Amino acid sequence: MNTSLIIAYIIVFLLSAVPLFEAFVVVPVGILGGMNFVLTLIIGILGNLVTLLLLIILVDRIKQWYLERQERKGQEKSRKSKRAEDIWNRFGLPGLAFIGPFFVGSHFTALMALILGGSQKATFFWVTLSVIAWTLGLSILVLFGVDFMNLEGRQFLSRFIEE
Repeated sequence: MNTSLIIAYIIVFLLSAVPLFEAFVVVPVGILGGMNFVLTLIIGILGNLVTLLLLIILVDRIKQWYLERQERKGQEKSRKSKRAEDIWNRFGLPGLAFIGPFFVGSHFTALMALILGGSQKATFFWVTLSVIAWTLGLSILVLFGVDFMNLEGRQFLSRFIEE
């Protein structure tokens, strides 16, 4: 493996760890760019889950900060918070975990699940399952889309990661 390719995988890991970038966005882009499907998938999911786990471990402090911030600003619940609460009331934790990341990202979804009363273990389990499902599903669609469109030879990242 050359240095440029290692840097590309590190970038996938780091971008997947950033809330709002999410693995299910970064991994398909990497695959479209010509990176290895399985390796990119694993590295992207791990990047997303590292920060998700940190969020869940530190949830008490983050939850307190979030609620105090809302109170200090004197704001009503945001549109995202209302949407998350509606999904929670209608579908419970599994529903929020699978629907939420599509709209607000996995990190905010986990935070809302914990604020709405989900346990740390259950929240981590369901959101992890959701991240894996979304990332795998979108990556497979990209992989088949690339094959279907016969774009295998046109990998736009290849010029950056080749020696």
